[in-house]
Amino acid sequence: HRMSVRVKIFASLQKIAGTGEIRLDGDTVMSVLEQLVARFQNLKPEVFADYGNRELKARVKIMVNGRLIDYLDGLETKLNEGDRVAVFPVVAGG
Repeated sequence: HRMSVRVKIFASLQKIAGTGEIRLDGDTVMSVLEQLVARFQNLKPEVFADYGNRELKARVKIMVNGRLIDYLDGLETKLNEGDRVAVFPVVAGG
């Protein structure tokens, strides 16, 4: 059963996608990301280091309802109707 979730995209990724928020259907974080990069092809190399191996770029962080997926189930984190998924690049800075 696919859930409708709100995906927010930040910073440089938002510029590339041309939008800051999109509604997608998916039951895991990975299924939502697959749709995101299918819709916005030019996001794929920005989000994934290795799409085939489901490997995110080190500087891309993903949160579900304000919690980093690193502390949940990673890309397999299950989603529920109405969840908020945030995708943002960590800006190295000084």
